[in-house]
Amino acid sequence: MEALLAGYDGAPIAALTDALRIVLDRPDGLWPELVAAGGFSDTRSAALLVGEERALDALAAELNEQRDLQDG
Repeated sequence: MEALLAGYDGAPIAALTDALRIVLDRPDGLWPELVAAGGFSDTRSAALLVGEERALDALAAELNEQRDLQDG
């Protein structure tokens, strides 16, 4: 996950799309489809879809935390 999120600063949605494709096992998923499949609240989904920086940063942090837990 760390490598996937390495490009986050330059292209956050692209990096999160790549990460969610793996997490959700949807290798061809597009950003809106992945957000819909992520089980987020309507408010959070809307924020992610419009590219709200705080929402994107929070998702990146969660994905990093999930990676840390898996690495153990």
